[in-house]
This record gives sequence, C-alpha cells and structure tokens, in this order.
Amino acid sequence: MNSTSTKDEADRDGYSIPEFCRRFGISTPTYYKMRAEGCAPREIRLVGSVVRISAEAIRDWIADAEDEESNAVQRAKLKARSMYALSAGR
Repeated sequence: MNSTSTKDEADRDGYSIPEFCRRFGISTPTYYKMRAEGCAPREIRLVGSVVRISAEAIRDWIADAEDEESNAVQRAKLKARSMYALSAGR
C-alpha cells in the first residue's frame, strides 16, 4: 500500500461524530448524551457547523476512561476495607 495515496489516521482532519460513533460502536444519541454529561472526547469546531474529533482527542478520551476505571476499582477496594473496619473485623 502506498503511504502517499492513503491518509494515515494521525494525519486526518478528524472524525465526524457519525464516524466516531461507528468506530466505537455507539449510537449518535448516546454520543450526544455523553457530550451533555461531559464524558465525550473534545470536539474541534471548523468553519460553519462542521465538528470533528481529532485522533489526539480520542487517545486522551480513551486514557481518561482507563484512568476512571482504575479509580473506580480503587474506590471499591477502599469501600470494602472501610466496611470491614466498620464491622470491627467480623
């Protein structure tokens, strides 16, 4: 495959919201709900109403999700320890 004839993902202008949704297997309404909750990747607003999501924003979004998952596991462990302590070790 000739690298000059195909744009590498990192060289793209970004993904449209429908492209992003297809890539990650989510519906467009789910994406908009995530965005409203502040859980979607950063968007780039281009000319007019054109919105794109950069490859960098997607990488950051995935890293944040992994960090959040790790934090949730840590919180669950701390909660279990607290419950054990409150039960006086019984």
